[in-house]
Amino acid sequence: MQLLAARSRTERELDRALERAGYLPAERDSAVARIRELGYISDRETARTRARSRVDQGDAPRLAARRLEAQGIEEGEARAAAAEAAEGAGEDELASRALDRRLRGREPADAREKRRLFRALLAKGHRPSAAAKALGIEWEGNDEIEDG
Repeated sequence: MQLLAARSRTERELDRALERAGYLPAERDSAVARIRELGYISDRETARTRARSRVDQGDAPRLAARRLEAQGIEEGEARAAAAEAAEGAGEDELASRALDRRLRGREPADAREKRRLFRALLAKGHRPSAAAKALGIEWEGNDEIEDG
């Protein structure tokens, strides 16, 4: 129970923590199943909370979903949580929100800062065209981002 007190965990994270603590596979499976049965752990709720946090911090939903998958959330559940966190906002709007959050009400100082901000938005999983639109710059390149 101490493992759950610090923060919410996915089933995979709990299993790995129990493994590090020296529990055998059968003991870990039993413990995780019982904790799930009692309602103390829910990958769905953990995914929703974490997706909301990541999108609020400027991540594009596709990046938030990939991070959730890496944390042990099933792909469909991760994508659903990320889409819910976006609250129906389109990619352009989410990139603009991420930029506003980063700039805190000021304008980019110059073209160099715009390039840096463009790269930062790409690192947050935003498509190049959405990042360019948020920054008010032209984009005619490839807009494909690998989701894998």
